[in-house]
Order: sequence, then structure tokens, then C-alpha cells
Amino acid sequence: MGRGGAVVDLVRTGVGQMKIALYGHFMYQLAAGLRAQTDHDVHLFLDSETMPTCLRDEPLLDDPTFATSAPWVGGREILRPGDAEIARRLADYDVAIVTDLGPIFAERSGIPYIFFPAGWDLTHAPFPVRARSSRRRGRADVVDTVIGIRQRRGIRRATSIWGPAFKPFRSATRRLGVALGGCLPQAIDTDLFRPREPVADRTAPISVFHPARLMFAPDPFIIETGGWKRNDLLLHGFALAVADGFDGRLLLVEREGSSDENLARRLIDDLSISDRVDWLGTGRGIEFTWREIVDVYQACDISSDDFGGWFGLAALEGASCGRPVLNHLEPGVMKSEYPGGHPFVQGSDAESIRTALLDLADRDHREAVGRASRDWVMEHHDRGVVAERCVRMLEEIGLA
Repeated sequence: MGRGGAVVDLVRTGVGQMKIALYGHFMYQLAAGLRAQTDHDVHLFLDSETMPTCLRDEPLLDDPTFATSAPWVGGREILRPGDAEIARRLADYDVAIVTDLGPIFAERSGIPYIFFPAGWDLTHAPFPVRARSSRRRGRADVVDTVIGIRQRRGIRRATSIWGPAFKPFRSATRRLGVALGGCLPQAIDTDLFRPREPVADRTAPISVFHPARLMFAPDPFIIETGGWKRNDLLLHGFALAVADGFDGRLLLVEREGSSDENLARRLIDDLSISDRVDWLGTGRGIEFTWREIVDVYQACDISSDDFGGWFGLAALEGASCGRPVLNHLEPGVMKSEYPGGHPFVQGSDAESIRTALLDLADRDHREAVGRASRDWVMEHHDRGVVAERCVRMLEEIGLA
């Protein structure tokens, strides 16, 4: 185990207080929760060149005592991570929790660090040869090879890796010769994503909001790494439900990274449901921010995540807004991570999705599932709750 993995004497800033650095946009909600819920000195580092649109209007990012955004990662930094400014910044803290390419720089900082994978940083970045089908060839091959070498080293030297044990993560950690050290739930702002009174008009069509990227072509690498969202099942199931009398509208999002959007449009035409599908976009050529998209969740009747075996922010956002969420999850993983159960409505194929939509057409049932969904998110994924669990997990491995 390298410098980052060693258990060291922590330099505290006061009795019971420690300095915690977080790196990567995936860490925003956890950082906000740690700042609000604990007495620790918490700071978030974001790469300005890759910051997602969802964060653009978050007011906390205007506070320099909370977050620093800069172009931390470039070719020079990847080639010489030990000389990178972000590595020097992280060295000022007692412990770091990192995502994206954070392991590359945390490993050179000399402090203990936790790797909290967002997805591609564990399943793609360390394996440039396996991932070659997902990028342009040429110079990108060289760059990604260097990133892969650095990322593998950073992940292997992490003090712990916190992530769910769903199949793509299990496969990636097995190839790297490391193990998942526990699952810290993804944090969400439940004050922003909160329920709104349902629309009183009981005659309006039932709106089904599906904000996920459209990725359902069966590419072997995408399937292996967890990017296969199987959204075509929702389109087929929705069409079957409509044929059985379901009075609904399907809301889809035009967004970057939806590699199969054109394929989805053709499938929608083939299923004869074009008149029941609305495409949402900002009209600015960029994606929605959280403060924009929350209005859509609150206005819809049913929210749908993807059907690839695990859940992401879309599921939590919809559930936090008190909406029933339709998706497909690996039963074994959910049972191990959430032994008390979960509220997500399961659909593993078009027929089960059809049945689920017809069941959720009943308003009382729909609202009961929505209330249970909100309660479950508050119990497990509210950012204050996750922050407290994070501190306990740090204590369990001797870092707090």
C-alpha cells in the first residue's frame, strides 16, 4: 500500500475537527452535507474545464471558503502528477475523498484518500485498451494510455474504495486486484428536490418523465461497464400500456451523451407513439441545471430511471420529489446495500413495464408509492444523513 493508503497520524485543526478535501463534481452534495452537518473543515475542488451544467447555478460555489474551481487537469498534470497544483492543494488536508481522475493526484499528495467512483473513472479510465471502442483513435489512444496507468496506480493505493457492489464495479475492482470497502450512498439535496402538490386535474394525461441518456444499442463494452441503460424497454412498455388504454405522455430529454437518441426517435415512430412523446431541452444548447430540472420532476406523475441494474441521480431526484420511480435493479445488490427494502417500481422487460404503468395509473396508488419514495430518500440519501454516515465510515477505517 502506497503513501495514500498508509494509516498516518492525522493533523487536526482542533479537538475532534479535521480537514477534509473532496475532489470532483460528483462530490458536491456530499461536501455540502459535510459542511452543514459536521464541524470539520471541508473544501471542494472542481475542475472548471469539465464542470457539468447541473452545478452552474449552485449558490454554494460562489463561496470561496467552500469550493475552488480551476483547470486542475491538463496534459502536463497527467504526465507529472506529483508537480500538479491540485496534488499540492490536497496535501494541506488530513484526508481526501476523490472521484473522476482524483486518485491520480491524491496518490501523489501523501495523505490518506478514499476513492468514490462515479462510474467511468472505475470502469473506463483504468482500462484504455478495453475502452478503445468508446473513443476516437489516434492521439487519444496515447493520452488515455497514460491516464489509465496513472488511474490504476491511484485506485490501487487508495485507503478504501466506496461504491455499490453492482456487477460493473465488481468486475472492474476484480481486474484491478482491489476490493470495494463499503457503500456510501449518493447524497442529494432534499430541500431542493422536494414534493409539490399534485395537479388537481384528474382528467389530464399521466406524464412519465425519463431524463436518462438514451443508450440501448447492445455494445459489448457499454454493457460490461454499466452504460447500457436499456431505455428501449421503456419505449416498448409505454407503447404496450397505451395500447391497453393508458392515457399518458412520455417526456424525454435532448441531452449530450445520448448516443442512441436518433435510434430512439425512429423506434418511437415505429411504435406509433410519436404523438404521445415530448422532447425537452433548454433551447441554449446545454443541459438543464438542477434548479431548472426540479420543476419537471415536480410537475410529472411518474419518474423513470434507466433499466441497467443500478440507479443514479435521476432515480433519487424523482423519488425525493415524491414521485414513483420506475427502473430495473440487481436484486442481490439492493438487498445487500438496502436490507430494509426500497420503493422503486421494477420493470425488467416491456411487459412488466406495461403492467407497472397500468398499476400506477391509479392516482391513490401512485401517490402512496411517491410518499414512500420520499421517505426512503430522506432516510438514506439526504445529504445530511449521508454526511453523518461518511464520518462514521472514516472512523471505521481509522481516518476520523
